[in-house]
Amino acid sequence: MSEKGLRKQVNISKLILLALMWIQSDEDSQNQLTIDYSSPLRVENLIWLGETYVGEDVEHFCDVSNTVRIGVWGEILELKLVDLIADLPTCLHDALWYALLAINMMLVDNELDGVYVHPQDRYFARLIALESLADSSNSYLTKGHPYLDFPLSLEEAKSLLPVGKRQELEVELEKFIIDTYEDDFEDDAPDISQFSPIYLKEILKDFFADSDWRGDINLEAVAQLQEKYGSEYSEGAFSPQTRGHERWGKTLVFLKQFIGLDSSFIDDQSDLFLDESEESDLPEYFRIKSHLAHWQDRTFVLSRLVHTLVYFLLSGENYHPSHMSDLMRIPASDRVISSLQACLGVAAYRSGYYMAVYNIPESEFGRNWLLDKAFPNLRDFYQTGRLGGKQ
Repeated sequence: MSEKGLRKQVNISKLILLALMWIQSDEDSQNQLTIDYSSPLRVENLIWLGETYVGEDVEHFCDVSNTVRIGVWGEILELKLVDLIADLPTCLHDALWYALLAINMMLVDNELDGVYVHPQDRYFARLIALESLADSSNSYLTKGHPYLDFPLSLEEAKSLLPVGKRQELEVELEKFIIDTYEDDFEDDAPDISQFSPIYLKEILKDFFADSDWRGDINLEAVAQLQEKYGSEYSEGAFSPQTRGHERWGKTLVFLKQFIGLDSSFIDDQSDLFLDESEESDLPEYFRIKSHLAHWQDRTFVLSRLVHTLVYFLLSGENYHPSHMSDLMRIPASDRVISSLQACLGVAAYRSGYYMAVYNIPESEFGRNWLLDKAFPNLRDFYQTGRLGGKQ
C-alpha cells in the first residue's frame, strides 16, 4: 500500500469513528431506546445538498437501525482496508458509505452552531474534513481552489495547465473560450483580453471541471496563486477556524470527489418495502432484506468494528484481517461492553497486547492521531496492553 493509500484508509477510519461518536451521542440523549432505533440524520447545508444529489436523510440509510448501520460500516471498513477501489455489494453499503460524508457535514454545521460531538475538541469534525481533503488532494484544496476561487487572468489560468501538456492545452483553452463566447452571444470571434474577470472565471471553471487531467495541474503554479491572492478568496474552508456554512459545504463537496462516493444507490427502492411480486425483477444490488440478519447483535458488531478501527490505526500497513479473531479473544473484561468509549478502551488494550506479543510495529500516522489528538485517554489502556504482552 502506498503512503497516499494508507492515508486514505486512515481517513476512512476517522470518518467511521466520527459516525460512531454521533450515534453514541444521539443515543445517550434519548430516554428510551428500542432495538430498531435509528438516529435521525438531517443535513441542512444547502451548498452540500445542492451538489451531492442525495436527500438530507440519505436514502436507504434512513430505513435501517443503528445496529445495522454499525454492522454495514464494519463490512465496508474491512473491504476498504484490503482494497480501496473495491465495489460495494448492495445499495445499503453504498448508502452507508455516502452517509459518512453526510454525517461529517451535519456535525461540521453543528460545530459552527456551538454543538460539539467531541466535548474536548470543538474543531473535531472540521479537522477530520480538512485533514481528509488535504491527504487526498496534495493539500491544495484546503488553501483555495485555483480555478474556482481566484480571479484568474488568462495567463494565470494557463500556468495551471499540466506542464507536459501545456502547449496543446493552451490551444484547447483559447478555442474553448471563443466557442463559449460565440454560443453565449452569437457574435464573431472576440478579443479575449476585453472579457470581464467575472465572465472569464465562469468559462475557466467549465474548462477545468470538464477535463480529465485536473489531478495533474501544476501545483507549483497553484502555490504561487494561493500566495498571491490569499485565503480570503477561498470558496471552501481553509482552516478549522473558518466561519460560514457555505464554505464548509463546498469543502465537503470537494471531499466527496476525492474519496470516491457513488450515488447510484438512489436510483431504486430496496426490497425492504416491496412485496414478493415486486421483488422479482429487482437487481441483486437493491436486495438487502436477506442481509439484515448478519447485523442484529449490537454488542458483537460494535466490538468488531471498533477493534478493527483501533487496531488498524495503531498498526497501519502492518494490519491484516487474519489478526482480528485472535486479537479479540485476548482476555480483557468480564463485563458486556456495549458503549463506544468502553469498546475503545478494550480495543486499545488488546491491540497493545497483540502488537507486543507478535512484535508488530506501530504506524506513526494513525497512532499519533488516535492517541495524541483524538483520544489521549486511550494511551493508558494501550500501554497497559503492551506491558502485558511483553511479560
